[in-house]
Amino acid sequence: MGVWSACTVLLIPLLCGLSHGSPDLGLDISIDFVTSNNPNIQSAAGMVSFTTSDLQGAIGGYQLAKLNGATNMIVSGEALISLVGNITVNVNDVLRNISFVSSNKQTAPSCMFGSMNATMDRAFASLDQASTLIKSIQTSTSSQNTGALTSWVMMIQTAMTDISTYLDQLYKGVAAVLASGQPLTQSTIQANINQAVLFNLAGAISVVTTAEKGLTTTVRAIRSSFEQSGNILNTYSNDLNNALNSVNNTQRDYYNQVVGRISSYQGKISWEFGWGVTDIKNTLSRVNSFVFDQDTSKAAQQLNISIGVTNAAIQSNSVIIQSSMMSQMTQIFTGAESFVQTNVKALVPVFDKSLFGLAATMSGGGAFASNCNFKYGGAITNLENNMRDGLQKCFNDYANTGYTDSFVSEYNMVIREQTRTISNRINFCLNLGSNTSPKVIKLGIAACLSETIALSDALMKDVSIQSKLVVAMINLESLATVQRVESCAAILNHGLVAKAAKLDQLLATCQTTNQ
Repeated sequence: MGVWSACTVLLIPLLCGLSHGSPDLGLDISIDFVTSNNPNIQSAAGMVSFTTSDLQGAIGGYQLAKLNGATNMIVSGEALISLVGNITVNVNDVLRNISFVSSNKQTAPSCMFGSMNATMDRAFASLDQASTLIKSIQTSTSSQNTGALTSWVMMIQTAMTDISTYLDQLYKGVAAVLASGQPLTQSTIQANINQAVLFNLAGAISVVTTAEKGLTTTVRAIRSSFEQSGNILNTYSNDLNNALNSVNNTQRDYYNQVVGRISSYQGKISWEFGWGVTDIKNTLSRVNSFVFDQDTSKAAQQLNISIGVTNAAIQSNSVIIQSSMMSQMTQIFTGAESFVQTNVKALVPVFDKSLFGLAATMSGGGAFASNCNFKYGGAITNLENNMRDGLQKCFNDYANTGYTDSFVSEYNMVIREQTRTISNRINFCLNLGSNTSPKVIKLGIAACLSETIALSDALMKDVSIQSKLVVAMINLESLATVQRVESCAAILNHGLVAKAAKLDQLLATCQTTNQ
């Protein structure tokens, strides 16, 4: 390259400055490098259009994977595109210039070669970058592929050095012809321009195009393996997003179930407790008729006060139960959701490891890559679907808030019977007579009403205890629900982790044994 640069810097101005009155400096078509005679430099250099097209086609339209976990592939893909670009642009510009010069017989060859100095510099600069680019490509493909890349590039670099050397010699021959001052006869030309230079130059050009054909085959193989790897990652990415969306949808469905169940329980409690209060309140109008009677006044007034206290106690317990249900059942959802999301976050990296191992196998383009993908690819990419199905099953089978239905319904029945007992007892007392009955009957009514007050107080204490028991049962069932979901998800987690690890082992074995 040094000889080439120095020579062209000195010779180009000299040769272009000489004038023989002929646009081709008097060097007619008998000089072989501008003819179709052998050695056919023009024909050899003309192959550049085909090799450029093939090599660019090998990488044309390649879409780099921009997916999670594809970092190495992105770097490798960009390096591969850059390597191909350097060859098809910078290196092949030299061959294009030679083809142009050798096909144009009416312009001084020395002047036409003037533009080639910078072109050659760019070509060698791009070839100097090749080793770094191949190292980047090697992160995502097989050593066999990168070895082939290195061999083809070294062949191109050696041939380009030869081209530079023979062009220098050709320039010197042209300069010698002009400096001789002799007639431009065939013998004069042959005496100053060695025919071996022309043969060697044509041969070096052919080596470049031949190497590019081999490089095209290697690039196609690497691109194919990269695309297979990218397809796997893309499939996985789509499946994983679908799986995560499905899990989130299941959680929303579960949340709606919880909200609906809370509303249902609250409605039942409001209904039953409300009727209890209504039944007792309906007795007030009859009790009031005994308030103004001397024999029953005290008992009737006390009963009125007791009825107010009882109704307040019933409503208070109703609020406590409903509030507790909302709080605890919301915690059921929050606890289950939190554990499931933690479980998902723990599983995804495990799946990623197996999936990226599979993608790396396909990217590497090993001898068994396709068969290993056929054997284990589906199982690996399906891991996230197993996660989705398993977590949905955990929700459906173990997060059923309906488990509390039975004791809430039974509790409502007990409360209803207790409030009905109070109202029935009051009506029983009032049905013994009226405020116009004989004194002895009215005294009996008063005693009955007083006993009803005691009965109501006892029943309300029982309701308070029962309400606390129901709250405790709801709390315990809420905890049990979350624990059931956690246990189910934990078992699922361990199973999927073990399956992913086993698939990793099988894939690694397949890469080397095809088994």
